[in-house]
Amino acid sequence: MKRAVGTCAILLTILVAGCGQSAGKAELKSDPKLRSQILAACADGTHTDAQECSNAKAIENADKLDRSLGPK
Repeated sequence: MKRAVGTCAILLTILVAGCGQSAGKAELKSDPKLRSQILAACADGTHTDAQECSNAKAIENADKLDRSLGPK
């Protein structure tokens, strides 16, 4: 019984540690390399976090708009 409880505790710890939080818009805006990696993974279907895909696309679109408007 103790062995089963210990095994369950270890598995739960691994699962919780593996759960990361989605990259927020501020993080994606400050890290273009991360944003590019996420967008590439979203495009080929290997990225499973829809919120992170949406955040990365929103920041990419805002960045393109800013660049198209020229210097401020």
